[in-house]
Amino acid sequence: MTDTDRTIEDATRAAREAADRVTSATTETAENISDIVSGTAAETADTVTDGAAEAKEAAADAVEDMRAAAAEAMDKMTTQAKEAFENAREAADDGVTYVKAKYRENPTLVIAVGAAALVGVAAVLKSLFGRRG
Repeated sequence: MTDTDRTIEDATRAAREAADRVTSATTETAENISDIVSGTAAETADTVTDGAAEAKEAAADAVEDMRAAAAEAMDKMTTQAKEAFENAREAADDGVTYVKAKYRENPTLVIAVGAAALVGVAAVLKSLFGRRG
């Protein structure tokens, strides 16, 4: 499992936990409302208001948790992409340095290998895009 998969999994888990908290707060509010139905209208209104405020707060917390998890996942993926780019750049630089060193030792060999590679690529392209039909 890659770091990106773990990051996405963490963000998904955070979103599920936040949704569970919202569900729990809403369920609690519904239970409180059903428990106090027998009470006075004023008490019932207060309880409903309190329950709605709790549900709203739980939803806001859940959204913030999801936003934070998504931001963290994006940061990790950005870091991984930058590292991959740097590694590719270093590999390309090493390859260029190697070819330059070989060219200094034996320019004819390097030119011949380059020409052979060009002929090979041309042959492959010709076979791919040659006459069809």
